[in-house]
Amino acid sequence: MENRRDNVSEHGPACARAVAQFRPRWLRGYVRGKLRRDPVYPAAYELFRGSDQPVLDVGCGLGLLAFYLRERGCRQPIFGFDVDARKIRRGGDIAMARYQDVDLRRHDIQKPIGAFSGNIALFDVLHYLSPAQQAVLLARLAPCIAPRGLLVIRDCPRDKSARFWMTSLAEKFAQLVSWNLSTPLHFPSREQIAAAFTEAEFERESLPLWGATPFNNHLFIFRRRES
Repeated sequence: MENRRDNVSEHGPACARAVAQFRPRWLRGYVRGKLRRDPVYPAAYELFRGSDQPVLDVGCGLGLLAFYLRERGCRQPIFGFDVDARKIRRGGDIAMARYQDVDLRRHDIQKPIGAFSGNIALFDVLHYLSPAQQAVLLARLAPCIAPRGLLVIRDCPRDKSARFWMTSLAEKFAQLVSWNLSTPLHFPSREQIAAAFTEAEFERESLPLWGATPFNNHLFIFRRRES
């Protein structure tokens, strides 16, 4: 209970410090709302804070996960890839000015990512890829997870719930206003997400991560076994 209270009390100040790095005002407002309200950031902190292995944020956008982890005291190297040059440019400038060992780069995640071993975050990315592309990406990421390392996926599994349809509408609106990439959406099933991670190699866990949102977001956590 004490750890949970500490997490809540430290969340707001960490968000405020990260938000203060952004200009102009409209972007600062977006970042403030995203960091404070999206439950994925404190959840990621709880999962990654005990590890000294590097973190790779695939589809990092503005770099908010990296900045939040730094403001919460995580010191492991953090690398971020995203295909959106606008977001990488804004986030990369902040990383260079304020955060040590945070490297954000423009990179198409459908291409090989190079040598990496550690923890991986993949938040809200899969549904922007076709089912075949999703399978290729997950198969590429699986060998990059270090022993006892984590791959943490946040996405909306395809089902018939009201939350699913709300998530789909929200994503399409973000595309309409040109904030997210305009591409067909393919929300994966739970089985498609887990296919690259056998129980012989990985401990597997999934849990809802709705927070106070109306969306169908879930965390899928894959931890590589020691042997």
